[in-house]
Formats: sequence, C-alpha cells, structure tokens
Amino acid sequence: MAIFNCAEHGHVNPTLGLVNALVARGYRVSYTTSAEFAPLITACGAEPVIYQPAFSKETPRPEEMGHVVVELAKEATLTWDGLFHAFVDDRPDIIAYGPLSWLGKIFSALWNIPSVALNPTHASYQGQSEEWLGIAGNAWPCLPLLNALLRSKGVALDLSALLSRHDNAIAFIPRCFQEKVETVDPRVIFVGPEIVARPAEHKWCPASQARPVVVVSLGSVYTNQRDFFRTCIAAFADSEFHLVLSIGRYVTPDELGPVAANIEVHAQIPQLEVLQSASLFITHAGMNSLMEAAHFGVPVIAVPQQAEQRLNARRVQQLGLGVHLPREQVDADGLLSAARALHASEICRTQIARFQQQLKAAGGASAAADLFDRLFASLQRRAQAI
Repeated sequence: MAIFNCAEHGHVNPTLGLVNALVARGYRVSYTTSAEFAPLITACGAEPVIYQPAFSKETPRPEEMGHVVVELAKEATLTWDGLFHAFVDDRPDIIAYGPLSWLGKIFSALWNIPSVALNPTHASYQGQSEEWLGIAGNAWPCLPLLNALLRSKGVALDLSALLSRHDNAIAFIPRCFQEKVETVDPRVIFVGPEIVARPAEHKWCPASQARPVVVVSLGSVYTNQRDFFRTCIAAFADSEFHLVLSIGRYVTPDELGPVAANIEVHAQIPQLEVLQSASLFITHAGMNSLMEAAHFGVPVIAVPQQAEQRLNARRVQQLGLGVHLPREQVDADGLLSAARALHASEICRTQIARFQQQLKAAGGASAAADLFDRLFASLQRRAQAI
C-alpha cells in the first residue's frame, strides 16, 4: 500500500502508529515524504518515496491559509511526474492520503484503487471551508491549478466531486473532540491518536530545581513570534515555575535577551520527552500537540495562530482540558495568572483523566489498521470471484 502525505510534522507524526501497525501485519508500505522525514518512515519499517517539497518552509502569516493551499497545489504540479512513475508500474492495492495530498486521491481514482482519507485533525464537517479558509462550499482556491494539471496530463476527472467524497476515512482524534460531529460522514472512523516515540535530535535534561515545568511551543510553522516569546519570558521570570521555551528556526536566543535562571531557551526540544515532565503546556493548539499533551495528562494554555487552531482551542476549553487565550490578548500578567489557576485546578485534571479514557477507548493504530484489513480482504474476495 502507499501513503501520500504532506512533509510536515502535524501531518506525518499522527500517521506513524498506523504505519507501524500495518508493517507489523505484513503490509509493504510506501510513504511519500521529504528527506527530512525519511528516517521516521524508515524507523517504522516502511519505504520512503522521496520528493522535494516545493512549498517553502518560511513561515506564512496565520491568515494566509488560502495561500498555503495554492502553494501545495503548485507542489502537486511539480511532483506529479516523479510520484506517478514511482507507482505506475508497481501499483499499490490501497492508497491512503492526507487532507492536502491531492495526488494520492487523484491516483487512486485514475487507477481504480480503493483509498482511505487520513485526517490528522477534524474530519470534514458542515461549514469547515468557510471557517478554515473563508470560502464558500467547495470553491477551493487550489482547484484551478489542479484542474489545469489534470488537463495537461490528459486526465478526465470531476475534481471538485472527487475531492469532496471519501469512501473510507480515518480521523486520528477521538469522536468527542470532533467539531460538529453530527454533520460528519458516518463512514469516518475516529481512532484517536497513537503516540509513537520519535528519534530525538535534541537532548533535554530536567532542571534540578523542584519547580513545576511549563513548556512553550508554537509547533514547527508559526514560530516567527519574538514578541510572544518575550511575553512568556517576562511572565515566568523568577516565578514558581521552570519555563522550557522552544522558539523554532526564525528567532534566535540573542534576540530575546538575557533570561532568568528558571528559564531555558531552545531552538527545538524533544517534545514527547519534555511533556512527560511537564505540568503545563502553552501551545499553538495544533492537533498533534494537543493529543500529545492529553496523552501525558498535561493541561494546556491554547494560544492559537490560525483558524483551525482557534477551533481546537475552543474545544479544549469546552472539554475542560485547559484554557483558550486569544493571541492578541496575551500579556505577561494574564499568562502567569492563567498558568497559576490551571496548575491549581483539580477540575481540569479530572477532565483530562476522563479524556484519556476516551483516547484509549478509540482504538488507536490497531483500529485504523483494521480498516485496511477489511479493504484488503474485500479485494481478495473480488479477485477470487473473477
């Protein structure tokens, strides 16, 4: 089988447990990705099919998600030939694809291969395009470019209908976290996250002081946030907390100036390792980070950077897993006050414990792999009937 996915942490990491499970069940798995993520794929026992991402890693502004979609459509145009030839003579039995990996869906239709949509976040729901991209219905800004690509390849497909229909779908979140779940296609299987240990390029050792650890990370994309990081430093300097600040690739420690003894600043951190020692997590509310925090029982202060993350932050607060602080309202005093209140909240800890039970009940990677077993068994029955 083949998995087509975006070469981004928030898209790749949620699928690693599934890859492990499929390989353990005897599937030969090929996974399209960049050289950056190839070691993760290889460690799971799958074969990376390398492509060169055309979409720049430079941070887009949070309000530019429509632009991101267009750039990924350009990437599909540039990577079509390489990925087509990687599979055309060794076609997979099943193709799985991430939400912005349109070539996987297109190739499955072109070759009449069963497909599975992999949702690292909310499955498609009524009003999603309007809320996330500010567009009406299925008028995605990528469609003109993708239709032009199909015409150039002599492929006749109703792309709008194709991209809005998913015969099989998995969501790596629990059903209780899904927005407007009553409007979601009933065929979507909510399996929850499967947290897989990742090789750590960066080491971290817990501080010797017995202070509760507060972790700050805005993920891997929207990290060009000097003022926000300075606010965090001002909020927690000489407080009762120990602050671990992950600032990403765009800001340097020197730009943030001197910090108090209870603060450490890193370009990157081994997030899973640090969360195991954390008492609080200040996060951009990316779904991957939220599910990892819940897995380790860590309350979150959600400071979202774009539309999907604002939705996630709202769900966090509704479910009692933490608090939502709009980024334009964050100041040092408010951030420290929120941290103190959340750290002292028995109600939040109780809600997180309940949520953890729902994560376990969702089934994880094993439940996701079961869907592929059913599809493959159906293919075998069909072949035997011919």
